[in-house]
Formats: sequence, structure tokens, C-alpha cells
Amino acid sequence: MTRKDIPILHPIHPWHQRYMSLTQDLPLPEVLETHRQLFAAEEKSMLEQLGNQTYIPGKWTIRDILQHMIDTERILNYRALCIARNSAIPLPGFEEAEYGRFTTALERTIESLLGEFDLVRQASIALFSSFDELMLKRTGLCSDIKISVLALGFVIAGHPLHHLRIIREHYFPILQQSEIKIVTDKAEYLPYFETLNRAWIEQSYELEADDLYVLGRPQNAILEPGGSILFAEKEGKVIGTVALQRVSNIEYELIKMAVDEGHRGRGTGQRLIQAAIEKARELGATRITLHSNTESNAKAVSLYKYLGFLEVPLGECRYERANIKMQLNLQP
Repeated sequence: MTRKDIPILHPIHPWHQRYMSLTQDLPLPEVLETHRQLFAAEEKSMLEQLGNQTYIPGKWTIRDILQHMIDTERILNYRALCIARNSAIPLPGFEEAEYGRFTTALERTIESLLGEFDLVRQASIALFSSFDELMLKRTGLCSDIKISVLALGFVIAGHPLHHLRIIREHYFPILQQSEIKIVTDKAEYLPYFETLNRAWIEQSYELEADDLYVLGRPQNAILEPGGSILFAEKEGKVIGTVALQRVSNIEYELIKMAVDEGHRGRGTGQRLIQAAIEKARELGATRITLHSNTESNAKAVSLYKYLGFLEVPLGECRYERANIKMQLNLQP
């Protein structure tokens, strides 16, 4: 039986679907075997280099994630066994955060955690290979959600793939961030301020009068009145920029943040904003404001919120494209 057989047995809950959708439509033991070894040799080395770093405060470390993958697979295997054996034992949910609090994952090596995951996966393959078609079709309630043994198997297969994607998208780029250097007010980099910003603005909007002035004359518009322009540099190439435009002695506006398209999603924007916040402190600011768009710039707005910016009334705005104003109050 394969993934396409599941909707015949029962509706698929969205929580299960997000994991199952990452798997192939092949016989279950084959899918489980295909993803026994999640990481290439080079990626395993990167896991070691990451140590206990997280991409934002409060998130799990790599070791925490690997332990969570192991724990979850064991628990889901138990659920599958109970349903396959037609057990009437209630199968409540489990609090992953509570499980994560009481582990020794941070004291273990990456190699030992990956080794344990492989052993648990081998057990999963043996378990589901032992189930006949009747067992795979049986359904039960897990956390009050109807699910079949077959579906649980595909959730087991897809759950680590979900975390693998997170690791590749959010954790591995941390290693690249160490190669990024933030440079302030470098005259020869001023042309990049215009080209990088034109690239993203013109993708969705027309350049407005204020854009043309600020991008065309950054020395007059930003630097001479007491502002600052920051650049993210990697291997001698400018890959991002942002500016602080002076509003008053205590207020600066964060404007014109842009990251080269090939380097987006790797933490460059966050590095720039954090550097700009520190620069604003140096300049004596007690607050930073910014304008953005919640539709076309949703990811940036989420990042601003994470870094402490709060929405304030939009009021009069010089940008037609802006539909949100945000403010960060700086502690003395």
C-alpha cells in the first residue's frame, strides 16, 4: 500500500498532511528505508560545526532537533502498534517541549544521535514490514484525530524530512553568516545602495519621488544630515544594504533595506537590521521607525516584529506602497 491509499481509509488531518506530503508515493517500507540516512557527509560535518547554536533565540539546537526526531518516531511507532493490534488503549498527545526539557541531548555527540536515529528507523522498517494489509488499514484515535496505521507510517517517514528542511533553510546558513562583514558608510559602496534597492523595488512597484532622491543622492539625503548606510559584504562582494535616515536628534528611520536575490533567506537581512540598531544607539537614538508593506514584504515585517518592532499608527506617509509603520524603542 502507498500514500495514495490513505484518503480511501479516512480524511487526512492538516497536521498529518504537512509531513506526509514530503514523502514519495511508494510502498511504506521503501519510503522509510530511502530516508534512513538524512545527511550527506558534508552536512554531518556542518552539524558538528553548528554546535549548540540556534538561528534565533528560543529555538532548539541541532541536538535538540535530532533528539525530538528520535522521540517522536518512537512514540508514533507505539501508536501504530497499538492500532494495528486493535488495542483500546487511549492514545493521548505528547508535549514535545516537555519531552525536550528532560534529555541529555546537549551532552551527546552528533554521531551518537544520528546513530540512535538510524537504529530507531531500522526498528520502524521492521515494524511496518511486519504489518499485513488488514493491519495497515486499521484506524484509531490519536489525540482525538482519526488516523490509520498506514498514515502513521507516512507521518513517521515525513516528520524528519520536515526538520531536515528547517535545518537546511535556517541552521546551515548560520555558518555562512560568519563570513559576512558589516561595513558602514563606505563611499565606494554607495552605488550598490542604489542598484540593490532598485532591484527589489522595481520587481513590485514603481520608483517614487522619494526613492529617486534618496537612491540617487545618498550623500545628501542620508549621510550629510547625520544618518548612516550599512553594507553586508561577503568575500569582497556587497550582498545587502540598509540605511538609517535622521528624523531628529533622538529618532532615526530604517529605510531601504535590500539583499541580493541570491543571498536571501540566509540571515543577511537580520544581520543588517541588528547592526543598524546598534548604529542607531551610537548615534544617540532612542527610537527607530520604519515603513513597510504587510503583503509584498510579509517576511520582512515578521523579522521586524521578531527584533522588537511594534506596529504604530501609520499617519501621514511619504511612501504610497507602505501600509504599516513600526517603531522600536531603544533602551538607554
